Amino acid sequence: MSVTVSIKVRREVVELADKMVRLGLAKSRSHAFNIMIEKGLKEVLKEVGFWENIYREVEELKKQGFVLKHGGLTKLLEEDRSR
Repeated sequence: MSVTVSIKVRREVVELADKMVRLGLAKSRSHAFNIMIEKGLKEVLKEVGFWENIYREVEELKKQGFVLKHGGLTKLLEEDRSR
């Protein structure tokens, strides 16, 4: 089932969608956006899974009595996300 949503995207993304339609790679802009999302979805799912595991492991460490230096985890997470 499809759901209509309204989003803002960079001009380059719209231009890419239009090229995909012109080249016959997509039936419409909407189809082009869906292709882009689906092709990138695997990577996003991997990254989300990675971070869910990190947070779950941190919670387990806290339950075991480990004390995390204030702000230390946040700094590590932010550094990794910036890569």
